[in-house]
Amino acid sequence: MEDIIIIGAGPIGLYSATLASLHGLKGLVIEGLNIVGGQLSSLYPEKDIVDLPGFSSIKAQEFIDALLNQAKSRNNPLEIKTHETMLSYIKEDDHFVITTNKNTYLTRTLLLTTGMGLFTPRKLDVEGASKYQNIIYFLKETNFLKDKDVVILGGGDSACDWAIMLSKVCKNVSIVHRRDEFRAKDETVKEMEKLGVHIYKPFQVKSLSGENNIAKEITLTNKEDITLKFDYLFVNYGLVTIPTKANLQMKMNAFEVSTNMMTSEENIFAIGNACYYEGKVKNITSGLGEAVTAITKIDQIIHPNKNIPVHF
Repeated sequence: MEDIIIIGAGPIGLYSATLASLHGLKGLVIEGLNIVGGQLSSLYPEKDIVDLPGFSSIKAQEFIDALLNQAKSRNNPLEIKTHETMLSYIKEDDHFVITTNKNTYLTRTLLLTTGMGLFTPRKLDVEGASKYQNIIYFLKETNFLKDKDVVILGGGDSACDWAIMLSKVCKNVSIVHRRDEFRAKDETVKEMEKLGVHIYKPFQVKSLSGENNIAKEITLTNKEDITLKFDYLFVNYGLVTIPTKANLQMKMNAFEVSTNMMTSEENIFAIGNACYYEGKVKNITSGLGEAVTAITKIDQIIHPNKNIPVHF
């Protein structure tokens, strides 16, 4: 019987594992992907994170590596199981029976740190796009892009972050957005402009052309058509999510929680982007604070007579 099972090994799940060990809780972390780190590792490992306490800037993957090392350094670290997905849970007396695609577990409490669920990138819906091998949806490293011409499709923070990062490596960077204004932060857009990124907005993608499964040109349309040549095409149209399977009260597409992060089901907790409460802010720092709240409450449930320390 576990004290806690954490679903999701993104940054919030990894920090929760560290806190659980510090509180003397026995448990597991279950992650559906084959790597830990969530979106930071899968989609944006080279992204510079600039809003974490104590860091003027840190690469996303470096941050994940630090969290993983911290979680593993405890005396009784929680085991992390990757490529394993929770299929269902059943409440039995004072515990839950958790069924995954690989095993069945018993646990007193369940902590959901799944973000918005498992995810896959939204694909470019243009004839022939699926056959081209140089259309990229995940940016894991940049060395192969040195002195290349790249085009980025998208207008949010992530797309603009890619443009900034690649402008320091590539020969030419262009970004195409279908709206008049970017959805990224003003500071990000200004930095992108300062670095000389070529901006095309509002433009729609009309067609692609290439040969031997390598795309060479993209045609954009507004009042007139223009054609851009490229070596690589990056698509950042957001994610299609596969929600976590849990029969819990929802609000704003997340699990509604109380002040101690408990969901509508007793002893099931949700934090990070998986949860909602009035005034919720979706960022890493707030999620880390929610982990402290949830793990402290779980420790009180598991050890009701324990004098829980404020600091370790």
